Amino acid sequence: MSRKTWNQLSAGMLLIGIGAFFILNELGFLNISLGTLISTFWPVILIWAGLQGMMSNTRNGGAFFGSLIPLMIGVFFLGRNLNLFWFSLGDMIKLAVPAVLICCGLYVIFKPKQSRHNEPSESGYMDYEDHRDEHFQTPPPAPKPGKLESSLDEVFEQRFGTKTESTAWEDENRELEPPSHVNSSHSHWKGHMHDGENSRGNTMNKSVFIGDVHFGKDYFALKPTNVSQFIGDTVLDLTRAQIPYGETKINISAFIGDVKIFVPNDLDVGVHVSTSSFIGDMSVLGQERSGFMSSAGLESPDFREAGKKIRINVSVFIGDVKVNKVG
Repeated sequence: MSRKTWNQLSAGMLLIGIGAFFILNELGFLNISLGTLISTFWPVILIWAGLQGMMSNTRNGGAFFGSLIPLMIGVFFLGRNLNLFWFSLGDMIKLAVPAVLICCGLYVIFKPKQSRHNEPSESGYMDYEDHRDEHFQTPPPAPKPGKLESSLDEVFEQRFGTKTESTAWEDENRELEPPSHVNSSHSHWKGHMHDGENSRGNTMNKSVFIGDVHFGKDYFALKPTNVSQFIGDTVLDLTRAQIPYGETKINISAFIGDVKIFVPNDLDVGVHVSTSSFIGDMSVLGQERSGFMSSAGLESPDFREAGKKIRINVSVFIGDVKVNKVG
């Protein structure tokens, strides 16, 4: 079942259930207040979140198994509210730890292997095409340029004046310029304030408990980014990013979920990637890792000489990490 179909089905069933509750309550078939209903069936929200994650992440093993956590918690509390379970929360935690280990073992054993005949670059490009087809729409065509009402020389003279007027204006302003030592001091102070603004207020922080994080659906200016996630996938598409000169750091940490980063294949853009995961596969700049407690530290050949540098740090407990150059 696709994600769109599941969202339509779950939303429709929710509206039908709410409507049926009010009708049966008004007709006297039910004698339950709204407060009692909410206090009893609130774990359904966790169950719905877990089922939504399982339906929308069938191809991503880490996010699929991670969706079992809110599902199990919701089933436990719902069973306790309905007096179906006798064990306590502590007993559930004792049972959940070995259950998680069993799920991790099944994930490692039955995870489908990637075909070896595909080159790493081709595989990364296919992932990028799948991502673009799923999350992007074709932008509208640019409007056709209209006919100029006047020549460029006439427009320039109307805005800036003639050459004689411009020279006179420059001579007048040159007399009002401050001395050179005052100007240099002012420039130093202005540059110092600009650096402080970049180091403090120019960082993007994103924290998500359950859900996916997507950057790069539209053109954007890349900033130092920190992403912290508990359950869900992280997709970072830098092909539409305006990458500044210098070094930009990106830190991504997730407990359960996959991380996909697409970097433009530009000679002026250097990439350094440091990744670590407890369980999961890695595909970083054409190099692959798999198994338990994997780690990798790779950089593009032109990283030292590149004018635009991106330093990426990824830490995942259960999930796959893919960092590929596309374009």
